Amino acid sequence: MPDLLFLGPKGTYSEKAAIKACGLLNEKYDLKPISTIPKVVDLLNKNDEILGVLPFENSIEGIVRQTIDNIYLSDVKILAEIDIKIEHCLIARNINKEKIKHIISHPQALAQCQKYIVENFDENIDLITEASTAKAAELLIEKDETYAAIASCCIACEFGLNILDKNIGDIKENKTRFVLISKKEMNLGLKNRTSIAFNTKNESGALLKILQILYKYKLNLSFLESRPSKKVFGEYNFFADIDCGIDDMKIAIEEIKKECNHFKFLGSYPFF
Repeated sequence: MPDLLFLGPKGTYSEKAAIKACGLLNEKYDLKPISTIPKVVDLLNKNDEILGVLPFENSIEGIVRQTIDNIYLSDVKILAEIDIKIEHCLIARNINKEKIKHIISHPQALAQCQKYIVENFDENIDLITEASTAKAAELLIEKDETYAAIASCCIACEFGLNILDKNIGDIKENKTRFVLISKKEMNLGLKNRTSIAFNTKNESGALLKILQILYKYKLNLSFLESRPSKKVFGEYNFFADIDCGIDDMKIAIEEIKKECNHFKFLGSYPFF
C-alpha cells in the first residue's frame, strides 16, 4: 500500500485533509504523519509513488510560506486542492473555565482566537505557542488543571479531554486550503484551476504585462503572491492561481512565458 504523507502529528486538520484526499483517490493509501513541511516535500521528491497533503493558505492568516517555497524548489506538482473548515475549541482536563491560567496552541490558532481570549480571560493569561494544535492538546495530559489548549473537537476526543467552548475563532468562516502533491501524474477529475510560478523581468510594468495577458484572454486570477527569490536581494518570484485548466489557456501561457525570466508550471487540478 503506497504512503500518503501529511504534516503531523495525528489529530490535526492536516490529517483531516489527508483523509478527505483518500476519498478522491482510486486506491488505498497508508496515512503517515511527518514532522515538517520540508521533509514531506523531500520524501515526495525521492519517490514517485507516494503522495502528500500540505496546508497552502488560510483564509485569515494567508499563505503557508514553507509550503509554497518548498513546492517551488521541488519536482512535485499539485494534483488537487482540498478546503477544510477550521473550527477551534477551548479544551482542558477540567470543566471549569475560571481555573484556566495558561492556554497552549499553534501561533496561528492563538492569533485566530484573540477576541475570544480577550473577552473570556484577563490580561494575565499566559499564551504558550506549540508546533501544532495536536501537540498542544497532548501536553495537557501532563499539565495541571490551570492549562487549556486551543484545538479541534476531534483532538479533544482523541485525548479524552473536555470541550469548554466550541467554535471560538474570531471569524467563523475560517478555512484552510490544502494541496495534494506528488511527482506522480494523476487525473482526479475536471481540471478547473492552474497554478504557476514566474520571475518577471526587472523593468517598469513587467508584472502589469502578465496581468494584461490574463485580462486579454478573460482568465480569472484568483491568487497572487510574491516571495523573495533567495538569489538576489529585491528580486521576487510570483505565484499565481488561475481559474482555468491548462488545456484551455495554452496560448496565454506561451505569451506569459515570453515576459518572464523564469516560468514554472505547478499543476492543473480540480478543487474540492
